[in-house]
Amino acid sequence: MKQPDEGNLFTDLMEFGPAPTMAREIVVAVISLGIVAVLFAIVGPELPAFVALGVIVAFMGGRFVIGLRQWEQRS
Repeated sequence: MKQPDEGNLFTDLMEFGPAPTMAREIVVAVISLGIVAVLFAIVGPELPAFVALGVIVAFMGGRFVIGLRQWEQRS
């Protein structure tokens, strides 16, 4: 049974904070990398694409680190 605070995949993708579980956060990271791959396919390997990649990787890394602390406390 889904808990009320868990939301769904769409809310996991749109939130600034980490997903409720590590597995869901990994799915969000994989989807985000897929979006970056589409960006590179459309724009090509130019400077704005690399800047967007850096921002996305830093953001996802920060979400994961914050999530690690929360997921360990719940265990």
